[in-house]
Amino acid sequence: MPTISITAISDPVCPWCYIGALRLTRAISLYRKTVSSSDVVITSWHAYQLDRHTKTQPMLEKMASKVGEEKVPEFKARLGDIAKREGLIFDFGSTIGNTRDAHRLEKLAKTKDEEDLQTRVALEVMKMYFEEGGNITSLDDLVKAAGRVGIDESEARAWLESDNGGEEVDAEVRRMQRLGVKGVPRYIINDKFTVDGAEDVGMFLEQMVLAREEALKESQ
Repeated sequence: MPTISITAISDPVCPWCYIGALRLTRAISLYRKTVSSSDVVITSWHAYQLDRHTKTQPMLEKMASKVGEEKVPEFKARLGDIAKREGLIFDFGSTIGNTRDAHRLEKLAKTKDEEDLQTRVALEVMKMYFEEGGNITSLDDLVKAAGRVGIDESEARAWLESDNGGEEVDAEVRRMQRLGVKGVPRYIINDKFTVDGAEDVGMFLEQMVLAREEALKESQ
């Protein structure tokens, strides 16, 4: 029985990371339905920070500083159209900032012996930020996101108020820098097959099948 190990390198304030994560989730579901329901599929979330030094500010202010204020309406419309094709409605009233705490919350999920909990946390945090106008730096918003996927809110708050998971997050960010990763999302399957960007479901599925075929050959 092959194991499909997926490393998801992502930052929760990256819209393509949210779309890519949703497509990956659909690809895994399709894999289990059409390829093998018995294979072990494990997704591990690794931290990446697009801008560790960004100040806490409204998303639209950050957008204006990157693309120019005159281009914000066009950029919003384009992102909104992309989101709608995925069945999403983006809320551009969010607050952006350092994503270290959001990544640390994923590390809390990692400590739990619960299948796909890290993925559910990652998706819920991105939903909070992109669809609900949340604040990516707010412990209250992050705690509520954790609670919605079944993590005890008092435990999540205690974790975030400490620096638990921080060293692991920092080490992952440094490692991505050393490896020369310049953009996200990136998905690495069985340490060999790579999907860069928010590719369609078919591309994810294709790479997972290739990884499975190689794992089967190696086991013979």
